[in-house]
Parts: sequence; structure tokens; C-alpha cells
Amino acid sequence: MVADARWIVGLLAATMLAACESTPVEVASPTAAIVVYAVLNPDASEQVMLVESSLTGRVDINDGLKFDPLDPIRTAGGVPISGADVRLLADGDSVGVRAIETLVRARGTGRYVVPRSLLAPQPGRRYRLRLRTADAREVTGETLVPGAPPGWTVGAGAVATPVVLDRSRDTLQLRWSAVRDARTYVIRIETPYGPWALFADSTQFMLSGGLRNYFAPGLPSVWFPGFVQTASVVAVDANFYNYNRSGNDPFGGTGLISSVRGGLGLFGSVVNMLRREVSVTERSRFPLDARWRGVTSTGVSAEMDLWVDVEGPTVSSVSGREVTAMRRYVLGTLRGESLRLVTLDAGSSADTVSVLTARLAGDSLVGSYDSRFATTGARVFRRIAR
Repeated sequence: MVADARWIVGLLAATMLAACESTPVEVASPTAAIVVYAVLNPDASEQVMLVESSLTGRVDINDGLKFDPLDPIRTAGGVPISGADVRLLADGDSVGVRAIETLVRARGTGRYVVPRSLLAPQPGRRYRLRLRTADAREVTGETLVPGAPPGWTVGAGAVATPVVLDRSRDTLQLRWSAVRDARTYVIRIETPYGPWALFADSTQFMLSGGLRNYFAPGLPSVWFPGFVQTASVVAVDANFYNYNRSGNDPFGGTGLISSVRGGLGLFGSVVNMLRREVSVTERSRFPLDARWRGVTSTGVSAEMDLWVDVEGPTVSSVSGREVTAMRRYVLGTLRGESLRLVTLDAGSSADTVSVLTARLAGDSLVGSYDSRFATTGARVFRRIAR
């Protein structure tokens, strides 16, 4: 009886193992959809529409390319749709203005442009998008541009007002007028780790100097001492709001809220309400918080303003900028007396020019640079009055 029971258990186990074995099944790739991203802005010198194919696994993607704003789809890992007839149409227009595709090295990019000289979108007006691909597929969309604030003129909303923000004590106050046909407003701050942004239904907002960027890993600061950062407010239409508040949810399966017919994506509009160029500073708290004079990686004499951005138990983050020569920004870390500073090519942490590894010794920073092309000799920066 026991032997029979063991035989039955063994048979059941073998059956279960066999059931767990899977036979590879080849699944056909889904049909690629047309994906459109276009946001009309009356202040812009040109209206840009990006047209690409959804990724289905049929095309190998080169993800090692450096991003090119004139070829944004391909260099961001997408598949551009080239040779399409893309048109913008105002109310009552049945023909529209045909967009010009940007070419890079004689190759189409899926980036289509309508210059202001051919069509200048106006606040409060309705516009349509009509797109036909070379294989006769069609995508359409419609947007109502939000109204204009009092005294609006073309380009005025893109002009920045300079302000100074002492991060340790100041709060940036933003106020703007309500406009017709705005679904809501977007407040955005440019940071070296990507933008910080949120929707706001009111017409005023206060931004603390101690804000953290919940979009970036590690919750870094929003305001960086030494940086000049852009803060802006734009009125957005319902299409922009719905698209950007939605997302691909792997559990609920909600997906993006698309505003185009015949494809996926966004055809929306915005109107600039205000723009601030914020020079961020802070009171000196640490020995590193000072101006330092020395020679950069390129052999040019320069001065740097440095601050400890966030003090940590073992490692503190550092920010600042060169105040002479090319006026570039720097980010880094301080571990005890060991300093590592990255010089940025622009305002993004992803674009680096060189790295300074140094030791803080009293009123001196002693170390050397590693640049894109070579390692420099010894460099010494001396503390001077800020």
C-alpha cells in the first residue's frame, strides 16, 4: 500500500513538471501606430510637430546616439515617420499650411516645422492638424488655444524677468491673470536633474527655497546655489492637460489620453503667462562656501562660487558656477576634505566637460582635472572674498 502511494505521488510530481514545461510560441508584432506630439505656442518662432511610429520590436533601436534637437526622435530611440504631408489649418481653412520636414544629413527626421511667417497661431483661436503618411494613413486633431493675458503681444511671454532668490530665506512668489479657455496652468522650474513641474488651478503660487524635485532620483534640491534657473507659468488647453496627467498603467491599463484621431499622441496648445530667470544664492555656512580663484581644465584663469547644497552625514552635495571665462555651472560632492566637481557643458547634469578631483586644505583646493580629452597637471584654487 505504501509503495502504491509513493508511485502515485511520483506520477503526480512528474505530471506537474511536464505541465510546467512551456513550448516557445512566436507572437506576431502588433501593427505600428502613428504617434504625434505637437503643442502650438503663439510666442514660438516656429510650430514643431513630431511624427513617429510606435515601437513594435520590428526595428533595432540604436540607444547610444547623442541627443540632437534637430533629429529628436531617432536620437531618443524612436522611429521617425518621414515624407508625410503635415498641415496646420485655422478655422475656415480647408487647405492649410504644409509643414517642412527637417533633414539631417539628407535624411528625414519626422520633425515637421511651420515658421511664424507662414502661420502665427493666435490666443483664443481654434486650429486643426491634418497628417497623411506616404502609405495613405491619416491622423487629425483639433485644439483651442487658451486666451491671452491683458496687454499680450507676440513674444512678450517668452521674455524673462530676472530675480534673485536666497534659498535660505526667500520664497519665489508667482502671480498671473486668469485667461479664457485655459484648462489649467503649468508651473515649471528647470533644474540640472530635469524639470520640476505641477498643474495649478489658482493664479498665484509660492515656491519655497527648500523645494525638492520628486521627479528625480534621490529627491535632489529644486534650487541650486550658483545656478540661474528658469521658472515659468503657461496656460494649457484640455488636450495638453489630459495627455500629461495620464500615463501607461501596467496594473490598471488606463493608458495615455490621446487627443488625435487615427493615431496616438497630443495635439494641444499653450500660452506663456510669465517667465523668471532666478539667480539662486545662499548664505555661507561651510568652509567650502566661498569664491575660489584658479586655472580651469582648459588652462584659463577663472573664479568659481561654490556652496554646499545639501549636507549629508558622510557625503554632501555641492553646487556653484564659474563667474568668469565661460560662466559654466558645476555640481559635485564633498566627502570629508575630498571634493569632486563636475563642470557642465550646459545646465544639465548629463552634459559634462571635465571633472575636478581635489582636496580642501585650509584656504586652498589642490587637485587635477580629467577632461574629455586629457588629464591636466596639478591645479590649485585659492579662497578669496565673494
